[in-house]
Amino acid sequence: MDMIEIRQLDSRQLSAVYQDYMIHDFHAAELKPLRMMLDAIGRGEYICLGCFMQEMLCGYAMLVQVGADLLLDYFAVIGKYRDSGIGSRFLGMLRGQFADADSLLIESENPDYLENDAERQTAERRLRFYARCGCQDTGVTAQVFGVEYRILELPVGKLHSQDEIRAVYAKLYHSFLSAPRYNRHMLLR
Repeated sequence: MDMIEIRQLDSRQLSAVYQDYMIHDFHAAELKPLRMMLDAIGRGEYICLGCFMQEMLCGYAMLVQVGADLLLDYFAVIGKYRDSGIGSRFLGMLRGQFADADSLLIESENPDYLENDAERQTAERRLRFYARCGCQDTGVTAQVFGVEYRILELPVGKLHSQDEIRAVYAKLYHSFLSAPRYNRHMLLR
């Protein structure tokens, strides 16, 4: 099994990953503007990580961080490396890297709201992947800029109650959305 390593990406590398991969890997409605991510890096509230195998980028993870709470904002394995087990290994390494965090939340598109069969199957496959990796469905759902998500927790310590999850999730989003934008585009259930 080839060795993989996680490295922090700088602003230039994030810009390249965004243009080369993220705009293809995520629906436009799900993707934050690059400027918003770069601004959050400048404030120390955004972590950009690359998963490398033999100096080749094979995956990436973008996380919002406020204090000891994290939201896995984007997570993907580069096309030719998919279905090779790298995603599971990468997520496991993230869990270890952030073992001291209070929480590590994950948004995963909610298949219950998708009308297209192919998109629904992709969302269901993603949820199964996260479950195999030890993520817990918190029972909390959110609508963010019109996209429906299930909120998962990757256990890095104790599991949190639904009220705690809602509070942490809201805090993470308040870190980069103004109150009017948050109130207009966020719905937690």
